[in-house]
Amino acid sequence: MSKQRNPNGSGSYRKLKDGRYEWRQTIDGQQRSISAKTMKELKEKVKSISDLPIIKEKYKTDEWFEKWLEVYIKPLKKKATYDQYRLIYQNHIKPAIGSRKLLSIKSFDIQMVIAKMNEKGLSSWTMKHARKVMNIAFARAMKDKIITENPVIDIEIPIKQAKPRKTLKINELAKIFEAMTHSRWIWSVWFMLVTGMRRGELLALKWADIDWDNKKIIISKSNSKAGLGDTKSSKIHHVPLSNTAIYYLEKQKEMLKNEFNQNKELIFPNSKSEMMVPNTYYTMLARFAKNAGVKASPHCFRHTFVYLTRNKLSLKDLQAILGHDESTQTLDMYGDMINDSTAENITQIDDVFGNIDLEIEKIKSKKSAKIIQFKNRSI
Repeated sequence: MSKQRNPNGSGSYRKLKDGRYEWRQTIDGQQRSISAKTMKELKEKVKSISDLPIIKEKYKTDEWFEKWLEVYIKPLKKKATYDQYRLIYQNHIKPAIGSRKLLSIKSFDIQMVIAKMNEKGLSSWTMKHARKVMNIAFARAMKDKIITENPVIDIEIPIKQAKPRKTLKINELAKIFEAMTHSRWIWSVWFMLVTGMRRGELLALKWADIDWDNKKIIISKSNSKAGLGDTKSSKIHHVPLSNTAIYYLEKQKEMLKNEFNQNKELIFPNSKSEMMVPNTYYTMLARFAKNAGVKASPHCFRHTFVYLTRNKLSLKDLQAILGHDESTQTLDMYGDMINDSTAENITQIDDVFGNIDLEIEKIKSKKSAKIIQFKNRSI
């Protein structure tokens, strides 16, 4: 098929060897082109940009990403999101395509970014996140009329088996809680276990977040390295307030009263009545676990909650309780607010955790060792 020329510098059409169709336009020595599977599809694309000015080809990919991060991400998103996007760009995207002209980037180049990440042994989650960052950045460039097509469309991610998440066995829980017998943080760890809450959510929790009437915990804030802010998903979600969880809240309240705690808002403040730093909490718990001969982190208790309730709660219920969204890698990618089965969930959770102390007793009695009672513990 010969080139189909159009008047007034509106460009020309031609059929490529692979069967696709291409449109080219040159104005003042600058050229741009668009391709599509069909002529009809191509003309629709051309119609949307043919009268727009041609962007200089010297516009580098790195220039655009820097502008995009500073103008569209930093002032509009959470600091943690900005830091995460910049880190992914600096480590994985920039080395591969940062020096390239923005207009020259094709789907092949984006797929190569993913391929190089895969060669480094990075997880599917990290590669999906890099694809997400690139898609948002290029989509914005297209909306700003800097490029004519988004090259991130139809990019595939290698399928990898996710690494198993660390869950704690009953005997490991027994060792950890025995090591924490005299720790002021013991009730926070029990509470984290029976609710599945994240470390940052736990530390930011206030007494005002406890809906005693409807037996729900309102998760609206999280404490992180960047300070107090929204939850990981930037959404408010609810956790059923089981009778087991209420017991540990009562034990925590009793402990704070004995300490003459000055902070009347936070449920789990540090000994200075302040919100504890997440990394400090991590170190504290890891130290007790190490002393008990167990390797564990705060998130292990969240995973253990999921493991112990997996056959008692539906997948939908777990998603709602954990507040999952597309950035999480546990269970499904879509979470929602807790549904009307709250009362049933509370009973089911109590069924799971109500007898855990008996199991711990059995293990400890075999070794003739003293163990913390699941209920009626002393501080």
